[in-house]
Amino acid sequence: MRIGRPARDDAERFSGLYRDTNRELFAFLLRRCASTDAAADCLAETYRIAWEKRRSAPTDNEIRPWLFGVARNVSRRERANEERAAATSHALALAAEQAHAATNAEDSAATAALSQLSPLDQEILTMLTWDGLAPREVASVLGLSPNAVRVRAYKARTRLRVALAPNAACAPERPTRPSTASSTGSPAGC
Repeated sequence: MRIGRPARDDAERFSGLYRDTNRELFAFLLRRCASTDAAADCLAETYRIAWEKRRSAPTDNEIRPWLFGVARNVSRRERANEERAAATSHALALAAEQAHAATNAEDSAATAALSQLSPLDQEILTMLTWDGLAPREVASVLGLSPNAVRVRAYKARTRLRVALAPNAACAPERPTRPSTASSTGSPAGC
């Protein structure tokens, strides 16, 4: 595997190196990796590196220990990546748990009322309120006209107010004009 050898010779020598070392190298990686899949990935990465460095790799007597050193470094990087991924997953789970714990009864009532709206109305209200988007931006995201977003948002907010009213069972389903409302303005018994 020295400079100046033809490409075919490189391929033949590399194939021989693979045949001579792959089982031992895989066993070596199995002892260092969390799973068989991770060991197989590390094995593939080890041989990829060996192929890329074939021109500068050590000679025949020194290639085997060099290859095990490459495998060791690859498995250490894999383990570090797994630890970072586990730490990130833990941090995300903790943040989600804390966000959920921060909700109170008022938030739960609002969430329940919001869930009674159509999915499109829920999306419009959350984009406008929680995400801070303007009606024209929401319209662009959802493929609607800005006017349609404003109208749907108005109607959805009205339904939310009714659902969140202290006497939600007694509140009218839709607002009525004062001139057309009955004298009591509410169903009997409220």
